[in-house]
Amino acid sequence: MPASSRYTLFHQGRGDMLDHMLVTRNLLAHYRGSEIHNEILHDESAAFGTDRKYPESDHAPVVATFAF
Repeated sequence: MPASSRYTLFHQGRGDMLDHMLVTRNLLAHYRGSEIHNEILHDESAAFGTDRKYPESDHAPVVATFAF
């Protein structure tokens, strides 16, 4: 994943990586990749917190894929 896409929270114009995922050694052999769905993430600054048109979370989902 490119460094410019590695953020799960957008605050005051800057992306931050706050959300993480841990994978056990047993699952690591089945791990196939990860995605961060931050395409429509809104800035969670003061305006976001008070604007009712953004009811969704201010954190991007982090998704891991495994093959069993």
